[in-house]
This record gives sequence, structure tokens and C-alpha cells, in this order.
Amino acid sequence: YDSGIREDYMYRALITDLDGSAVVISSDGSDVDDRTRQAIREAELNGYIISCATGREWNLAKPVVKALGISRPCVINGGSAIIDPITDQIIWEQTLTPNTTHDILAVFKRHATQGFFLESSVLTPISKVEKVADVIRIMYLVAVPNAEAEAIAKEINAGDYAVVHNTPSWQGEGLVDVHVTHPNATKEHAVRVWQKMLNVEFKETIGIGDSGNDLPLFKSCGLKVAVGNATQQLKDLADYVAPDVTDHALYHIIQKFLSPAVDNLAIFSR
Repeated sequence: YDSGIREDYMYRALITDLDGSAVVISSDGSDVDDRTRQAIREAELNGYIISCATGREWNLAKPVVKALGISRPCVINGGSAIIDPITDQIIWEQTLTPNTTHDILAVFKRHATQGFFLESSVLTPISKVEKVADVIRIMYLVAVPNAEAEAIAKEINAGDYAVVHNTPSWQGEGLVDVHVTHPNATKEHAVRVWQKMLNVEFKETIGIGDSGNDLPLFKSCGLKVAVGNATQQLKDLADYVAPDVTDHALYHIIQKFLSPAVDNLAIFSR
């Protein structure tokens, strides 16, 4: 319902998570409908900035970004890089500290009884991974049971060399994907860099998410929007709860907050 609260500043930018927020989990972009694509195009023509912040590698994110028609720099790899979607060039990145990658792999192998290590769009059973590169932006452990993912997060987050964010797996319902980045390479950090690049302020930015790796995204956005299928934790933190991703959440949010019809005034709902 609408609370009736209004703010007197304009929102100029919207940055959305992909999986579970803008598109269904594991989407290849084919579920993006014409009206959502048109809403993004019209918002851009009206001077708004639309982009995404995703945990995906660029090879997996690119088809969805293209389907949405996004042309602004995109946050990828869980917040460890920003890419120009037109040129495919990385324009900012923060890698894990050299040599910590081996420690992270050891934690993966210590706790995970199943799951896959994802690198360059290739999934390798974690039991068969013996070494990783010294310099990596993000380390992915895909499709592990929740209890094992929580144990990994607890051990790594207890240190100061990396940070873990877990998200529902694109490899199977009920499983979890583990994303590990440098402490200064979360969606929060990357979106703040992105805002400086595009000359957008915190209070002018709408952030959309659905799960744990969007908690940092919320910290960098003036208006926090959770989709209807989001975790309860994210909904509790949100200023507004939109419809489910399968009910055209992104289209709804653009129409509600970026349409000229609302005179650029944010209507907060819970």
C-alpha cells in the first residue's frame, strides 16, 4: 500500500540486479518483454540513467543486458568490475589480493561436499579443482547446500581479506551460489564508483534487488526497492516492495518512479 510519503528530490538513475529482479534466475534474456524494453528506452530518452549490478560474469550477463537494451556502464562480477556494454571494455576493477585466492579455495574445499567452481563460464566440480590463479576479481562456488554456503561465509567473513555474499543458485532450486570478492569490491563499492562516473548522487539512485548479494546495493541507493519474490530480509530493508519478477517488476518500477506522469516525485510504499 502507499504510505503517502513524498520526497522533493528527483530520482535520476536506476540500477537493478539481474537474476530474480529484472529477469528470472538463469535467464538468457529471452524472458525480457517488449514493454519492459520500451520502458527502459523511453526512460533513457527522458534523461534517466538505467543500468544493472549483477553477480554474473560478463559472458553470462551480456545476453540479458542486450535484451534489456542497457547501454550504460554495468556493474558485474558481484561488484568487482564495471564494464562498458558497448565496447566490452572493463573500465574499473578491484581484484582479490594476490595469494588469498588459494586460501579461499581451501575454505571451499573444506566445507563443500558438492558444487562447482565457475571460471570463464566453465563449471568444474570443486573436488577436482587443485589450484586457481593468483589474481582474480571474484571466486564463484556454484550449487552448494545452504548450510555449507553459510559455513563458508562464516569462515571467510571472519577475516579481512575477502567478503562473501550468497545468492540463490542458477543451477538448481534450493541450492546456493557463493560469491567471494575483495572487501572493497561489493555492489556497494562499485555502485558508488558508477555514480561518480555518471555524476549521479546517492539520493538520486534507485536500487532494485531480491537476495543477499543485493544488501550492499541497497547501501548505495537513495531508494531501496525489493521485488515481491525477494528474501524477507531485503523486503524489511526496502522503501518499496514491487511485484514479483514474473509480474513485470522492472517495468512496474520504471513506470512508478521514473515516469514523467509522477512528476519525478517518489511515492514510498511498503
